[in-house]
Amino acid sequence: MFASSIREEKLDLQEVKEVCAVDVAYNGKTGFAVASRGSLDEVREHKVYSGEVDFPYISGYLFMREAPIMMKALEEMKCDLLLVDGHGTAHPRRSGIAVVLGVLLDIPTVGIAKSRLTGDIVQEGDVNYVVVNGRKEGVKAGKYFYSIGNRVNLENCVELSRMGYPQILRKTDKLTKEYKKKESEEGK
Repeated sequence: MFASSIREEKLDLQEVKEVCAVDVAYNGKTGFAVASRGSLDEVREHKVYSGEVDFPYISGYLFMREAPIMMKALEEMKCDLLLVDGHGTAHPRRSGIAVVLGVLLDIPTVGIAKSRLTGDIVQEGDVNYVVVNGRKEGVKAGKYFYSIGNRVNLENCVELSRMGYPQILRKTDKLTKEYKKKESEEGK
């Protein structure tokens, strides 16, 4: 459903002024989604949305679990590029959470995951591509996997991967853990 709606197009990263990042952490059935806005290197503002998550974790179906609370956290956040902690097209159905959010929000989106979900790593020159069913769906750089969400192309993923892991996503991940810890301590 979502894979057929992906628009692959070149995004001029030099023209990107506002970057958003989104991630989720859990304390039991409570999810803490943090959406941050700033640049690739810094968070200027963030918003947290917490709520009960009933859908279990099932590999390949993360979007069913996390997309609803991520969408809530992203409400009113305007950006030129969204970075999602999760996969885009480097997914068995080409429909990772970055695809789902990118298509639903109709914004340029890249998924950056910490583990490979599917595919083979094929090196061409200095680039390690993630190849799924014979198609280059993303790139591996260090321990991270970058793939198309929506309104970006593979060249954008390569370019982003060469810049190093985006600090805005690292800081957003840290914020989710801080909110989770705070909730945990308050619940004692």
